[in-house]
Amino acid sequence: MKKLILLSLVSLLCLPLASYAASIGGAETQGKGKFAIGLDQEFVFDRDMKFDKASWGELDSGETVKVEIDSMYRTMVKASYGVLDNLDVYVKLGTADFKMTDVWTETGEEWHDTAKGKNAFAYGFGAKGTYELKDGWFVGADVQYLRHKNKYSGSGYDALDPADTDSWHGKMTFQEWQVAPYIAKKIGNFVPYLGVKYSDLRIKEKSVDDDGDEDTIKWKADDNVGVFVGTDYKIADNWKLNLEGRFVDETAMSVGATYRF
Repeated sequence: MKKLILLSLVSLLCLPLASYAASIGGAETQGKGKFAIGLDQEFVFDRDMKFDKASWGELDSGETVKVEIDSMYRTMVKASYGVLDNLDVYVKLGTADFKMTDVWTETGEEWHDTAKGKNAFAYGFGAKGTYELKDGWFVGADVQYLRHKNKYSGSGYDALDPADTDSWHGKMTFQEWQVAPYIAKKIGNFVPYLGVKYSDLRIKEKSVDDDGDEDTIKWKADDNVGVFVGTDYKIADNWKLNLEGRFVDETAMSVGATYRF
């Protein structure tokens, strides 16, 4: 039974994904007065964004833009403290980088852009609470906030006239709120869980092109609601591993390890 559950979770996580948000990093709380520290590696493979507003105004009539985060990597150290037996608070510190693409379409023009970020300091904080049910079942909820500001370089070309190119540079500020309720069950050393999350990702882009012109554009997530599935695995009294996949609003996965003092 344990092998079947683990195989099912691994199979799900290896499917092509489609969503974005932060990992909850495990289903259980630490216990009152307990402290834990962990390392979480997050991989975002795809998340769709949409135009919100810009310094130059709204999109022109007939103008469209399709924006995607093609990749994002976050490496975070997470420190958790058990305020109560069923309530943790935590902070996250680490680094993040990204790659984004967009396609602007207007009559007689199709402009393709690529933006590549540089590694930058990332931080976040949150809380996790659980409520025990029967036969090893329990429900929980994780609430967290993440933020990082990355320098980036951009380049683009007109697909209808590839010789028409442009380049620019600037900074992008990513910030994300997430609320993620879930249900979990203890099965030996495994704690598989499944949940639904609401994720509000916003990006503020400030750029300067080769001519010195400055622009500010704000993007927001195209989808806010997604699902996630994962499992904890206890490998020793104080050590556990975590594997999680996230779908629908983004395509992402994370792996992590935690030590409880």
